[in-house]
Amino acid sequence: MRKTMALAAGLLLLPALATAGALENLMPRPKEIVRREGTLAARFGEPVERVEASEALRKEKGEEAYKLWISPEGVAWAGNQRYALGTLDQLRALSAVGEPLPCCEITDWPTFGLRGMLHDTGRNWQPIAMLRMQLAVLSAYKFNCFQWHITDNHGWRLQSRKYPQLSRPSHLERSTRTYSQKEFTDLIAYAHSLGITVIPELDVPGHTRMFRHAFGLKRMDDPRVCQIVADLFGELMDLLDPAVTPYIHIGSDEVQAHEQVPGEWLTYWVSLIEARGFKVVAWGPGQTPPNLSHPLIRQYWQGHQVKRKDEPYIDSQHSCYINHVDPLEILAAAAYQQPCFTGAPANRLGAIFAVWHDDAVAKPMDVLTMNPVFPAIVLYADTFWNGRENKPRYYANLPPPGDPDFALAEDLERRLLAHKPLFAKEQPFPYWRQTQLRWRMAETAEARPFAELPWGERVIAQGTIYPQHFFYPKTNLTDGKSGCVYLGMVVNSDRRKTVPLYADFMNYSRSEGRKRDAALVQGAWNAKGAELWLNGKRVPPPVWKQPSLSGPASVEKPMVDEAWCVRPPVRVTLEKGRNELLIRLPKQGWKWSATCFFPDDAGLTFEPPERQ
Repeated sequence: MRKTMALAAGLLLLPALATAGALENLMPRPKEIVRREGTLAARFGEPVERVEASEALRKEKGEEAYKLWISPEGVAWAGNQRYALGTLDQLRALSAVGEPLPCCEITDWPTFGLRGMLHDTGRNWQPIAMLRMQLAVLSAYKFNCFQWHITDNHGWRLQSRKYPQLSRPSHLERSTRTYSQKEFTDLIAYAHSLGITVIPELDVPGHTRMFRHAFGLKRMDDPRVCQIVADLFGELMDLLDPAVTPYIHIGSDEVQAHEQVPGEWLTYWVSLIEARGFKVVAWGPGQTPPNLSHPLIRQYWQGHQVKRKDEPYIDSQHSCYINHVDPLEILAAAAYQQPCFTGAPANRLGAIFAVWHDDAVAKPMDVLTMNPVFPAIVLYADTFWNGRENKPRYYANLPPPGDPDFALAEDLERRLLAHKPLFAKEQPFPYWRQTQLRWRMAETAEARPFAELPWGERVIAQGTIYPQHFFYPKTNLTDGKSGCVYLGMVVNSDRRKTVPLYADFMNYSRSEGRKRDAALVQGAWNAKGAELWLNGKRVPPPVWKQPSLSGPASVEKPMVDEAWCVRPPVRVTLEKGRNELLIRLPKQGWKWSATCFFPDDAGLTFEPPERQ
């Protein structure tokens, strides 16, 4: 029996599904697919390795390259067994019940060598079983890296035998749970069995409030700190084999004044780690160790900021922080942002998308329900494997539907939604079809009837729209001078019926969004006066469970219904034929946005408003 790399291991698969062609829906899409005549017989033996083809393939395309042959007689593979048989398993999962697999020859290899996801369990602890489940899904989609952010202001979550005070409940916030050394090494071994390298991150000298509390320190430049941190890195390395876990991440970003340490301490910690055979990764921007003979591996989180020509780096720019994005926003980010597009090709190591749920959560699963973790895995699987043509003007807002570039978004969305049914109830998938929508925007603060608004020429085909975006001003749809915009769409219904409608006009980040933006107001969609009408009648907002919550205290209050994807949609009644959906959207905080779409669009078609 072969060691299966089955998709089922990660996705708790439902029965095989009927889709529009399994080959067309693969994620990531293989670089080369040659169709052949015929289909695979219903019964066949174990896939056979073609050893003679493997060495040439590895030499030409690298260790992760693979070939897969499907013929009437059976299946053969060469190169990377995990990825070849993983593609076979995905084809089976995507095929209709009883449908034979089409004959084909697939040749595939990754554009980027490092493709990963980060979880912050320093702020919000997650159980090992939950992490294992996510690792299995990552492996099924050909990710090969998991960055484990284990420490932060709220706690040092990895057991230390030398300094047990770090695990005392009084020295931990939000959760008193930590990971034992055995749990830590077991998870690394499990990830390794799935072809995933863990990058453990002990974040110093910043993000260390509970660390300082555990040792009674007011500042990180206290003379005791240098040796304590050296001991902790030493203890970490005693648990690791650099052949299995080659990277150690030292954090180093967002260092406050009272957390600054002498530069030579950083250099000393780096030298200890490298002397044991590990490679050191640090955030950029971040505190830089002086007098190094070579650059560290930098992980950039504020766009592409490579400073040295010889600097290897990992890309984790803003769109990869899915705690900030609306679930529907990830389509544009995955379609039009090229990872690692600056610096020498040899130094573009790859990309890691991050789940920084800075705010407190009521339960660990909230991290997966309030952030589009699983849709991001499926979408970024394709982006990180194949790369993209970089198009900053579409980072947040999709191209107009008549633009040739729009076809990429449609194709990605179709494939993404083909995978959605493969995910179980325990794996929330907050994404619905949006590219069929047809909005127009009117730049005016003046209230007018629907037909008399000065609708712009551009048609907007998406469910989350950004008139202005803090991170990506090149994508803005307006200069904002009017202080208000209207968004309108004609909804044609096959009959009179009551349907669900998702609507949201705050788009709170799960990382201090309520601290940064205005509080929700009871009886209103947002504090700025956003309004929603259907056929001229006001659609009332939800009854908020936590109105008036903002400021620093909000960070420690778990979100309940602030995000549209975790509350029930509103119910609206559509008339048979034409319906007019209208949004008034005054200018607001760092993301001026509106989300509005029908999760069930059966019997509905959409048109943009007619221009005067």
